[in-house]
Amino acid sequence: MRIMHMIRNFVVMPRLAVAFLFLLLVAGASAQSKKELEKKRAALDKQIKTTTALIDQARKEQRVTQEQLRLLESQIQAREELINAMSGELRKVDQRITEDLELVASLKQDLVTLREEYARMLQFAYRNRSAYDRMSYLFAANSFQQAYRRSRYLSQIAEQRKRQAALIEETRATIDERLAGLQVQREEKTKLMSEQQVERKRLDGDRHGQQAALTNLKKEEGRLRETQKKQESQRRDLDVAIRKAIEAELKPKTRPGAKPGTTSKLDLTLTPEAKELNADFEKNKGKLPWPVEKGVITSRFGKQPHPVLPGIVIENNGIDITTEKNASVRALFRGEVSSVIVIPGAGKAVILSHGVYRTVYSNLREVSVTKGQKVDTKQTVGTVLTDDNGSVAHIELWKITAEGLVKVDPGPWLFRD
Repeated sequence: MRIMHMIRNFVVMPRLAVAFLFLLLVAGASAQSKKELEKKRAALDKQIKTTTALIDQARKEQRVTQEQLRLLESQIQAREELINAMSGELRKVDQRITEDLELVASLKQDLVTLREEYARMLQFAYRNRSAYDRMSYLFAANSFQQAYRRSRYLSQIAEQRKRQAALIEETRATIDERLAGLQVQREEKTKLMSEQQVERKRLDGDRHGQQAALTNLKKEEGRLRETQKKQESQRRDLDVAIRKAIEAELKPKTRPGAKPGTTSKLDLTLTPEAKELNADFEKNKGKLPWPVEKGVITSRFGKQPHPVLPGIVIENNGIDITTEKNASVRALFRGEVSSVIVIPGAGKAVILSHGVYRTVYSNLREVSVTKGQKVDTKQTVGTVLTDDNGSVAHIELWKITAEGLVKVDPGPWLFRD
C-alpha cells in the first residue's frame, strides 16, 4: 500500500500539463494578433509615405489648393489610425507580459513541487537501494500475483523518477525561455512607445499645416466659389455624357405601339462571354487593383461638405484619387472599351464594359485606348490631367439594371492593404 501511495504522489501533475497547453495556445493567438496589427501598421505607413510625397510635391509648386487640404486631412486620419494601431500593439505587448509573468510564477511553483516529489523519490530509492531489501519486499507477498504486481510497481517508480528528473529540467528551461522573452517584449514596448511619441509630434505638425492651409484658402473664397461652380458644371456634363454613351451602346428598343421618341427599359441581354465577365467582376469586389500606382483618396462617394466653403455640399458620383503628375491611370478589371468621351474643359474619359458594370476613368489628359479595344486588368487607359488643383484621377462605377443606370460607390471594390 505504501508503494501505491508513492506512485499516486509521483504521477505528473495535470496542472503542469495544462500550463504547457495554455502556453502553446496563448503563443499562437498572440502571434496571429500581433501579425495582423503589424500588417495594418505597415499599410498605414505606406499610405502616409505616399500622402507625404504628394503634399511635398504641392508645396514645391508653391500652391495651396483644396486637394492639398484634403491630402492633409487624409494624412491626419491615417496618422490617427496609425497611433491607434500602435496603442493596440502596446496593449497586446502588455497582455503578453502579464500572461508570461503569471505563467512563470505558476511554473516556478510547479518546479518547487516537482523538486519536493523528486526528493521523496530519492529517499524511497535510498531506503530500498539494496537487492536484499527489494527481494525481501517481493518475498513478503501473499501470492505470486501480488509479488508480480509489486515488482511492476518498483519498476514504475524507477521510470517515474527518470521522467520526473526530465520534467524538472524541461520546466526550468521553459522558465528561462519565458524570462528571456519578457526582456524582448519589454524592449519592444519601449521601442513602440518611442515610435508612437514621434507619430504624435508629426500629427501635431499635420494639424498645424492643415490649419495654415485652411486659413490661406479662406482668403480666396471668391476664387473658390467660381471654381466650385465650374466643377459642378463639369460633373453634370460628365454625368450626362456617361448616360448618353451607355444608353447609346445598349440601343434601347422602341416598345410596340409606343409613341415616336419613347423607348423601353434598357436591354440587359448579355452574351455568354459577357455573363462570365460580369460574374468574375462581382467575385472580385474588394480585390480590384488601384487605378494608379501611387495615390490617396481625397474625395469619397456621395454627399460631403466643401472643405473650405461653409454651406456648400459636394455630391461626388465616384471617388477622387490625388496622384503624381503625369501618372498612368489603369483599368480596374479586364473588359472592353465601350466609349471614349471628351468633356470640354475637363479632359477626356474612358468607359470600360464588364458585363452589366461600367467603370469610368475621367480627368484624363491623354487616352491610350480606343473604342472596341479589349483591355486587361491594370492596363493603362490614359494619363491623368494636371491643373491648378493638382493631379486628380476621377473614378466612377455604374451598374445597368432593368430600371435604369445606378451609380455605385467604387471605394469598397478596391483592394485595401
